[in-house]
Amino acid sequence: MATADKLIEVRDLKKYYNKGAIKALDGITADVNRGDVAVVIGPSGSGKSTFLRSLNLMEEPTGGSIIFDGVDITKKKVPDANGKLVKLDIDRHRQKMGMVFQHFNLFPHKTIMQNMTLAPVQVRHMPVAQAEEKAYTLLERVGLADRADAYPIQLSGGQKQRIAIVRALMMEPEVMLFDEPTSALDPEMVGEVLDVMKELAHSGMTMVVVTHEMGFAREVGNRVLFMADGRLLEENAPRELFEHPQHPRLKDFLSKVL
Repeated sequence: MATADKLIEVRDLKKYYNKGAIKALDGITADVNRGDVAVVIGPSGSGKSTFLRSLNLMEEPTGGSIIFDGVDITKKKVPDANGKLVKLDIDRHRQKMGMVFQHFNLFPHKTIMQNMTLAPVQVRHMPVAQAEEKAYTLLERVGLADRADAYPIQLSGGQKQRIAIVRALMMEPEVMLFDEPTSALDPEMVGEVLDVMKELAHSGMTMVVVTHEMGFAREVGNRVLFMADGRLLEENAPRELFEHPQHPRLKDFLSKVL
């Protein structure tokens, strides 16, 4: 369940290109609380993916601030425990954010087990045996324990995306960021990935999900954010947003996708 414990605070976030001629993000302000499943919807080109990728600074903002777990990660220097300004270690913060993309980004020359254990062993210095045990547990959770020794080319798109999700979970993130995770899948594979995401949401994982899957937004999200033209135009609980939209742009969007 969502609480009032803020994990991510976004304030007046801007991302401009071509000296401001293109405003991919034009002053976004939003909060993500621990336990939230915040679903971001909107037309193509609305800035949804730019917003999501900005949360872990894969896109560097032009302006505004992103406070993650109490630290403004848009600053070059932040206070340490003693109040002394030190260089921001963005990689340390990124380890707390799992990211799942449209495409799976698995290493093709490594087995599924190797894909899953690489980061925990190399970055978190987890013993190999412990990492493999954890990987098997997660693979069982998504019904793919029998594919541990397979290579990505031997898996379907839905299986690869399920692997991408549990690979991110190997790092024990505080929040999972999903960038249209089903858009590259054949229609019959979408359900198996959404089922994993639903189970993850029900387990209490904080999630920010950019998606075109309106059913998922309505059923699983506890908050839905509607973006268009680089701006956050409306935000509400799913039932209210879908059944009683206020902004004309949202009304027009829903009339085309529902």
